[in-house]
Amino acid sequence: MRLVVDGMRQLAFILVAAMFLLAGCASPNWPGLQDNTALGERQVNTTEWQGRLSLRIQSEPATSMSAGFLLRGEASHGRLDFYSPLGTTLASLRWAPHDVQLQQGGQLQRFNSLDELTEQATGATLPVSALFDWLNGVPSLSPGWQADLSQLPQGLLLAQRVSPTPAVQLRIKLD
Repeated sequence: MRLVVDGMRQLAFILVAAMFLLAGCASPNWPGLQDNTALGERQVNTTEWQGRLSLRIQSEPATSMSAGFLLRGEASHGRLDFYSPLGTTLASLRWAPHDVQLQQGGQLQRFNSLDELTEQATGATLPVSALFDWLNGVPSLSPGWQADLSQLPQGLLLAQRVSPTPAVQLRIKLD
């Protein structure tokens, strides 16, 4: 049964990616996450990173994804966009207190947590708070995750989740 579910998830991701490649959709604006605009009552950090992100999940069968990305904001308020090689938006993940959402394939989905959002979008729960620290060169701890920041000056971040299973490998190459 798990093979069928994993296969269906992988097929759905491929179909959505192909649809966006053909449709050439644009990234929608989301109020509050543009440079120096307020989100609620807070000013959002304008820090951003972009490059390529690849994720490999050691499930049966193993699954992987690779996409261009643009990450903006901070751990409590942010946006992560995934792009195809042609630059079309595959998915937009957005979060703020009490508002966690995924825009994908013309559909808007809301989630109760950032963990649920990242698992739905990528197939694995990602440590978003630690990710911001790691990209800033801070060796933050996240349960089950190990990050290698030694190549960050060259624009490469490697991280792996060893528990819970399945194991996950995250590779980020910054532009």
